[in-house]
Amino acid sequence: GIATFLQHQAGETLRNYKHLEKGKIIIYTTSMTVVRPTHARCKKLQKMLQTHMVRYEEKDLFMSKENQKELMERLNTNEIVLPQVFADGASLGTLENLERLNESGELRHILANFTKIDVKSSCEKCGGYRYMPCNFCHGSKKSLRRNNFTDEFCALRCMQCDENGLLRCDLCLDQQE
Repeated sequence: GIATFLQHQAGETLRNYKHLEKGKIIIYTTSMTVVRPTHARCKKLQKMLQTHMVRYEEKDLFMSKENQKELMERLNTNEIVLPQVFADGASLGTLENLERLNESGELRHILANFTKIDVKSSCEKCGGYRYMPCNFCHGSKKSLRRNNFTDEFCALRCMQCDENGLLRCDLCLDQQE
């Protein structure tokens, strides 16, 4: 009781990633192409995982502040090197570490128990961008549905989409191109 109180006293919610991500591979990447070396490393990691034909969930730090906060919490640092890979909630490290594991053959054994997928070249729904404008607010981030008790327009934030007015494409989320 007291230990739990002291852990949550600072307002932090501690997550048990080993339990939440059991049987999942999570990669933290960026889609921001301005920083070319980082973007190239992220693409190289995605190709490596696609070669092993494993299903993974990609969390784009450029598209979501929540993903940025989550990765900083997981690594317990503000200095982040992308991409980062987690399997079953445990860190596998950066691209350089995965390349070393891949060259030694250990990566194949680590990824052997994860779900295999069929890799698609392009998504019919989003065209390969992985995100689509929100169906509810159409990308404006303003919710008219939450405003139906007043005659005046009051811009309330849409609860369905992220801070950019986008939703993950459900076909890409299911297929992980």
